[in-house]
Amino acid sequence: MKYSDSFGKKSSQILLGTAYFGDTISEAEAFAIMDKYYEMGGRHIDVARLYADGEAEKVVGKWLNDRKPADILVSTKGGYYDMDGGEAPRINEADIRFDLECSLKALKQEQIEFYWLHRDDEARPENEIIDMMNRLVKEGKIKQFGASNWRSQRIEMANQYAKENGLAGFSASQIRFNPAYCLGERGGLVGMDADEFAFYKNNPMPVVAYSSQAKGFFSKMAEQGESALSEKAKKRYLCEENLRRLELIKQLSAEQRCSVAAVVCGILCSISAVEVFPIIGGRTLSQIEDSMRGADVSIPANVITDVLGY
Repeated sequence: MKYSDSFGKKSSQILLGTAYFGDTISEAEAFAIMDKYYEMGGRHIDVARLYADGEAEKVVGKWLNDRKPADILVSTKGGYYDMDGGEAPRINEADIRFDLECSLKALKQEQIEFYWLHRDDEARPENEIIDMMNRLVKEGKIKQFGASNWRSQRIEMANQYAKENGLAGFSASQIRFNPAYCLGERGGLVGMDADEFAFYKNNPMPVVAYSSQAKGFFSKMAEQGESALSEKAKKRYLCEENLRRLELIKQLSAEQRCSVAAVVCGILCSISAVEVFPIIGGRTLSQIEDSMRGADVSIPANVITDVLGY
């Protein structure tokens, strides 16, 4: 496992996702998953106020209070859309402060070490957002902050303003990133493509990759075929290009003597031009183990380019 201090505290290259904790994954199951993740060297748990309507943060908070790990980094997100308001933006000070206070209480923390804005509001000037986040830093509510599902152009403008005014800017970006070609982004989501990759290559910034396993597309196709895919996975990933990539990944799996899931994670971990931190998830301990092993899989740069297309 590789480690980095890019988030202000030691972070493992692979993050643990918690979207279903307290929902379809019970508290007991979540505890076992976090225990296994930590045992295998994982040191960064990713959660959000949105997940399971706040229950995921409570489960993570209970685990932190029970296990008391001194070297774990927990990052959370706020500012998701108002779903009852037709996905109205909530990137404003009142809503962010509300979400943040709820997260601090649920996680049983006095300060969030790394805080993400879960969405953008492109109608709001970036300087207002940077000023708001710096007030939270100054008050000691958060240490650092990042942008989740922000286009690189907006991040660039926000960080330029921060630099010109001696303020903290976004120090990381979280977007959808996996070895699959996506047939179309759902509204409000931002995914990695050649243009986005070029930005991060030329403007070094840690990229946290959510949906790193492409909803299990490659693993399920390799093991059970199309019938095992969810409708969402079919709609987003089932195409000739991804079937081509599947064959490359299956070949790598045989050569590396590891699972397809490990190869998928290993491709992201092996990228050298951009610092990538995949988020993994799973409902079983074996799924967590498979993905975690990807941190030790080494994929040549030319093969990565062949798979990703950039």
